[in-house]
Amino acid sequence: MSREEKDARYVKIAQDICGKILTGEYPEGTLLKGRSVLGGYYGVSPETMRKAFAILSREKIVEIKRGVGVFVDSALRAQQFAEKWKSKTRVSSKYDTINEIFEEKAELDKKLNEAIKDLRDAFMFQTNESVSFSEVEIPVGSWIDGKTIGEVYFWNYTEATIVAVVTPMLTQTSPGPDFPLHVGDKLLFVGKDSLSFDRVLSFLTYGIISDEEAEAETQE
Repeated sequence: MSREEKDARYVKIAQDICGKILTGEYPEGTLLKGRSVLGGYYGVSPETMRKAFAILSREKIVEIKRGVGVFVDSALRAQQFAEKWKSKTRVSSKYDTINEIFEEKAELDKKLNEAIKDLRDAFMFQTNESVSFSEVEIPVGSWIDGKTIGEVYFWNYTEATIVAVVTPMLTQTSPGPDFPLHVGDKLLFVGKDSLSFDRVLSFLTYGIISDEEAEAETQE
């Protein structure tokens, strides 16, 4: 059944009739009321009822006999249809959830980019210089996992300013000294020179490192 059908009125009617078959209200062999009568019961047109019966006939739950009427054919196939529909509904729900997450992520990325632009503009206004942002992910096994920005004296040892922290749960701009850092978090920062990225990555991985050591690493 296509996604276009899932919320259609005639599909819900087919499900309701299927449910009545399973509860025994419509036993096998029952001649169902005509399209006009059932259409009046459900408040829909005979054409909508025709589509509902077509679904049930396709699933071999009912048999349509021209000139006679619609007969309940198989409660077993009604059960199979109900189970299949539940499975499709679960898959559809998960699909919708994934789409929502992607949409939320896109919105967060948009907000982050806007925040970065605002920060860059603010730095340029204050210093009259172009500002370059760098991004680094806290590596697995980092000694700062679970510690706060202030606790590790981030700026003191790296001379880099964290302007945003991107975690799996949120994006925190201008994080304060009490903001906790964890493995997998992405740090967006502004450094003082070309060694800033290496200095920050080394600090996250090994701890304190001197400028001479950082420069030596870049030359290796």
